[in-house]
Amino acid sequence: MYIKSFSAMGSAVRLLFKSRRVLLMLLLAWVGLIAAVYLFASTREATIAQLLLTLVVVIAAPALFFVLQVVSVTYADGPVGRVRKTAIDCLKLIVVSLPVIAVTLLAIYGLNKVQTYVTLATTLRYLLIAVVAPMLAIQLWIATTSSGLRELMKSLRGVLSRAFAPQSVLVYGCGFVIFAVIPYVLLQIGTYTERPWLELSVLVVRLGVSAILILLGWVTTIGAISILNRTK
Repeated sequence: MYIKSFSAMGSAVRLLFKSRRVLLMLLLAWVGLIAAVYLFASTREATIAQLLLTLVVVIAAPALFFVLQVVSVTYADGPVGRVRKTAIDCLKLIVVSLPVIAVTLLAIYGLNKVQTYVTLATTLRYLLIAVVAPMLAIQLWIATTSSGLRELMKSLRGVLSRAFAPQSVLVYGCGFVIFAVIPYVLLQIGTYTERPWLELSVLVVRLGVSAILILLGWVTTIGAISILNRTK
Protein backbone atom coordinates (compact mmCIF):
# COMPACT_ATOMS: atom_id res chain seq x y z
CA MET A 1 0.00 0.00 0.00
CA TYR A 2 2.73 2.47 0.97
CA ILE A 3 4.87 1.80 -2.10
CA LYS A 4 1.92 2.16 -4.46
CA SER A 5 0.72 5.37 -2.78
CA PHE A 6 4.12 7.05 -2.76
CA SER A 7 4.73 5.91 -6.34
CA ALA A 8 1.47 7.57 -7.39
CA MET A 9 2.47 10.79 -5.63
CA GLY A 10 5.86 10.77 -7.36
CA SER A 11 4.23 10.17 -10.73
CA ALA A 12 1.77 13.01 -10.11
CA VAL A 13 4.62 15.43 -9.37
CA ARG A 14 6.61 14.35 -12.44
CA LEU A 15 3.62 14.62 -14.78
CA LEU A 16 2.76 18.05 -13.43
CA PHE A 17 6.19 19.54 -14.03
CA LYS A 18 6.48 17.76 -17.37
CA SER A 19 3.86 19.99 -19.01
CA ARG A 20 4.47 23.72 -19.08
CA ARG A 21 0.99 24.25 -20.49
CA VAL A 22 -0.62 22.59 -17.49
CA LEU A 23 1.54 24.59 -15.08
CA LEU A 24 0.64 27.83 -16.85
CA MET A 25 -3.08 27.03 -16.81
CA LEU A 26 -2.97 26.15 -13.13
CA LEU A 27 -0.98 29.25 -12.24
CA LEU A 28 -3.31 31.56 -14.17
CA ALA A 29 -6.40 29.97 -12.65
CA TRP A 30 -4.91 30.13 -9.14
CA VAL A 31 -3.81 33.77 -9.45
CA GLY A 32 -7.19 34.69 -10.91
CA LEU A 33 -9.00 32.88 -8.07
CA ILE A 34 -6.94 34.65 -5.41
CA ALA A 35 -7.52 38.01 -7.11
CA ALA A 36 -11.26 37.34 -7.37
CA VAL A 37 -11.52 36.44 -3.68
CA TYR A 38 -9.53 39.54 -2.74
CA LEU A 39 -11.71 41.81 -4.87
CA PHE A 40 -14.86 40.29 -3.41
CA ALA A 41 -13.61 40.84 0.14
CA SER A 42 -12.32 44.38 -0.47
CA THR A 43 -14.98 45.82 -2.78
CA ARG A 44 -17.66 47.88 -1.11
CA GLU A 45 -21.11 47.75 -2.65
CA ALA A 46 -21.68 51.50 -2.94
CA THR A 47 -21.72 52.42 -6.64
CA ILE A 48 -23.11 50.71 -9.74
CA ALA A 49 -19.57 49.97 -10.94
CA GLN A 50 -18.71 48.30 -7.65
CA LEU A 51 -21.93 46.26 -7.76
CA LEU A 52 -21.09 45.10 -11.28
CA LEU A 53 -17.56 44.24 -10.19
CA THR A 54 -18.94 42.21 -7.29
CA LEU A 55 -21.29 40.37 -9.64
CA VAL A 56 -18.42 39.57 -12.03
CA VAL A 57 -16.28 38.35 -9.14
CA VAL A 58 -19.11 36.16 -7.78
CA ILE A 59 -19.31 34.44 -11.18
CA ALA A 60 -15.57 34.35 -11.88
CA ALA A 61 -14.42 32.88 -8.56
CA PRO A 62 -16.42 29.60 -8.76
CA ALA A 63 -15.62 29.29 -12.48
CA LEU A 64 -11.88 29.63 -11.85
CA PHE A 65 -12.12 27.22 -8.91
CA PHE A 66 -13.67 24.50 -11.04
CA VAL A 67 -11.27 25.13 -13.93
CA LEU A 68 -8.51 24.49 -11.42
CA GLN A 69 -10.16 21.24 -10.35
CA VAL A 70 -10.71 20.05 -13.93
CA VAL A 71 -7.04 20.55 -14.78
CA SER A 72 -6.01 18.89 -11.52
CA VAL A 73 -8.16 15.82 -12.25
CA THR A 74 -7.25 15.40 -15.93
CA TYR A 75 -3.57 16.36 -16.25
CA ALA A 76 -2.35 12.93 -15.05
CA ASP A 77 -4.41 11.12 -17.70
CA GLY A 78 -2.85 12.87 -20.68
CA PRO A 79 -3.04 16.21 -22.52
CA VAL A 80 -5.46 18.68 -20.97
CA GLY A 81 -8.61 19.14 -23.05
CA ARG A 82 -9.48 22.16 -25.10
CA VAL A 83 -11.54 25.09 -23.86
CA ARG A 84 -14.90 23.53 -24.83
CA LYS A 85 -14.20 20.24 -23.08
CA THR A 86 -12.83 22.04 -20.04
CA ALA A 87 -16.01 24.14 -19.84
CA ILE A 88 -18.21 21.02 -20.11
CA ASP A 89 -16.17 19.26 -17.43
CA CYS A 90 -16.53 22.31 -15.20
CA LEU A 91 -20.31 22.08 -15.47
CA LYS A 92 -20.17 18.38 -14.64
CA LEU A 93 -18.03 19.05 -11.57
CA ILE A 94 -20.45 21.73 -10.41
CA VAL A 95 -23.37 19.29 -10.75
CA VAL A 96 -21.72 16.55 -8.68
CA SER A 97 -20.37 19.03 -6.13
CA LEU A 98 -23.73 20.53 -5.23
CA PRO A 99 -25.02 17.44 -3.33
CA VAL A 100 -21.72 17.23 -1.41
CA ILE A 101 -21.97 20.89 -0.47
CA ALA A 102 -25.62 20.53 0.55
CA VAL A 103 -25.03 17.46 2.72
CA THR A 104 -21.96 19.05 4.29
CA LEU A 105 -23.85 22.23 5.17
CA LEU A 106 -26.71 20.22 6.66
CA ALA A 107 -24.29 18.15 8.74
CA ILE A 108 -22.48 21.26 9.97
CA TYR A 109 -25.82 22.85 10.85
CA GLY A 110 -26.76 19.77 12.85
CA LEU A 111 -23.41 19.69 14.65
CA ASN A 112 -23.76 23.38 15.51
CA LYS A 113 -26.98 22.55 17.31
CA VAL A 114 -25.28 20.03 19.58
CA GLN A 115 -25.18 21.42 23.11
CA THR A 116 -23.40 18.49 24.75
CA TYR A 117 -20.08 16.91 23.76
CA VAL A 118 -19.00 20.23 22.24
CA THR A 119 -15.40 19.10 21.75
CA LEU A 120 -16.50 16.01 19.85
CA ALA A 121 -18.90 18.04 17.71
CA THR A 122 -16.17 20.55 16.90
CA THR A 123 -13.75 17.77 15.95
CA LEU A 124 -16.35 16.14 13.70
CA ARG A 125 -17.08 19.48 12.08
CA TYR A 126 -13.43 20.09 11.21
CA LEU A 127 -13.02 16.51 9.95
CA LEU A 128 -16.09 16.92 7.78
CA ILE A 129 -14.88 20.17 6.24
CA ALA A 130 -11.19 19.34 5.89
CA VAL A 131 -11.22 15.59 5.16
CA VAL A 132 -14.55 13.90 4.45
CA ALA A 133 -16.12 16.39 2.05
CA PRO A 134 -12.93 17.06 0.01
CA MET A 135 -12.07 13.35 -0.36
CA LEU A 136 -15.60 12.54 -1.46
CA ALA A 137 -15.65 15.45 -3.90
CA ILE A 138 -12.30 14.43 -5.41
CA GLN A 139 -13.55 10.92 -6.16
CA LEU A 140 -16.75 12.28 -7.69
CA TRP A 141 -14.73 14.68 -9.87
CA ILE A 142 -12.43 11.90 -11.06
CA ALA A 143 -15.30 9.54 -11.87
CA THR A 144 -17.28 12.27 -13.62
CA THR A 145 -14.48 13.46 -15.90
CA SER A 146 -13.41 9.92 -16.81
CA SER A 147 -16.78 8.19 -17.25
CA GLY A 148 -19.51 10.84 -17.33
CA LEU A 149 -22.53 11.51 -15.17
CA ARG A 150 -24.53 8.45 -16.28
CA GLU A 151 -21.75 6.01 -15.48
CA LEU A 152 -21.18 7.80 -12.19
CA MET A 153 -24.73 7.05 -11.09
CA LYS A 154 -24.26 3.36 -11.95
CA SER A 155 -20.98 3.06 -10.04
CA LEU A 156 -21.76 5.44 -7.18
CA ARG A 157 -21.26 2.79 -4.50
CA GLY A 158 -17.78 1.98 -5.81
CA VAL A 159 -16.89 5.67 -5.96
CA LEU A 160 -17.93 6.14 -2.34
CA SER A 161 -15.87 3.15 -1.23
CA ARG A 162 -12.77 4.38 -3.10
CA ALA A 163 -13.10 7.79 -1.48
CA PHE A 164 -12.02 6.41 1.89
CA ALA A 165 -9.83 3.53 0.79
CA PRO A 166 -6.54 3.28 2.75
CA GLN A 167 -4.40 4.36 -0.21
CA SER A 168 -6.56 7.41 -0.91
CA VAL A 169 -6.51 8.38 2.75
CA LEU A 170 -2.71 8.06 2.87
CA VAL A 171 -2.23 10.19 -0.25
CA TYR A 172 -4.66 12.82 0.99
CA GLY A 173 -2.99 12.87 4.41
CA CYS A 174 0.43 13.49 2.88
CA GLY A 175 -1.00 16.14 0.59
CA PHE A 176 -2.83 17.78 3.47
CA VAL A 177 0.49 18.39 5.19
CA ILE A 178 1.75 20.20 2.09
CA PHE A 179 -1.30 22.25 1.06
CA ALA A 180 -2.71 22.96 4.54
CA VAL A 181 -0.40 22.35 7.52
CA ILE A 182 2.86 23.84 6.21
CA PRO A 183 1.20 26.99 4.73
CA TYR A 184 -0.67 27.50 8.01
CA VAL A 185 2.57 27.28 9.99
CA LEU A 186 4.33 29.65 7.58
CA LEU A 187 1.57 32.22 7.90
CA GLN A 188 1.51 31.95 11.70
CA ILE A 189 5.25 32.52 12.15
CA GLY A 190 5.91 36.02 13.43
CA THR A 191 8.74 38.04 11.89
CA TYR A 192 9.29 41.21 13.86
CA THR A 193 12.28 43.34 12.92
CA GLU A 194 13.25 46.97 13.27
CA ARG A 195 13.38 47.30 9.48
CA PRO A 196 9.86 47.71 8.05
CA TRP A 197 10.93 46.94 4.48
CA LEU A 198 12.66 43.75 5.56
CA GLU A 199 9.61 42.66 7.52
CA LEU A 200 7.38 43.42 4.52
CA SER A 201 9.69 41.47 2.21
CA VAL A 202 9.66 38.44 4.50
CA LEU A 203 5.86 38.62 4.69
CA VAL A 204 5.56 38.73 0.90
CA VAL A 205 7.88 35.72 0.59
CA ARG A 206 5.88 33.78 3.18
CA LEU A 207 2.62 34.56 1.38
CA GLY A 208 4.09 33.58 -1.97
CA VAL A 209 5.56 30.30 -0.71
CA SER A 210 2.30 29.46 1.06
CA ALA A 211 0.26 30.13 -2.09
CA ILE A 212 2.56 27.94 -4.19
CA LEU A 213 2.48 25.10 -1.65
CA ILE A 214 -1.31 25.22 -1.49
CA LEU A 215 -1.56 25.04 -5.28
CA LEU A 216 1.06 22.34 -5.89
CA GLY A 217 0.05 20.27 -2.87
CA TRP A 218 -3.63 20.25 -3.79
CA VAL A 219 -3.07 19.58 -7.50
CA THR A 220 -0.61 16.73 -6.98
CA THR A 221 -2.86 15.18 -4.33
CA ILE A 222 -5.75 15.02 -6.78
CA GLY A 223 -3.40 13.79 -9.51
CA ALA A 224 -2.03 11.01 -7.30
CA ILE A 225 -5.52 9.83 -6.31
CA SER A 226 -6.50 9.87 -9.99
CA ILE A 227 -3.47 7.70 -10.81
CA LEU A 228 -4.37 5.27 -8.01
CA ASN A 229 -7.89 4.92 -9.37
CA ARG A 230 -6.53 4.21 -12.84
CA THR A 231 -4.12 1.53 -11.66
CA LYS A 232 -6.66 -0.43 -9.57
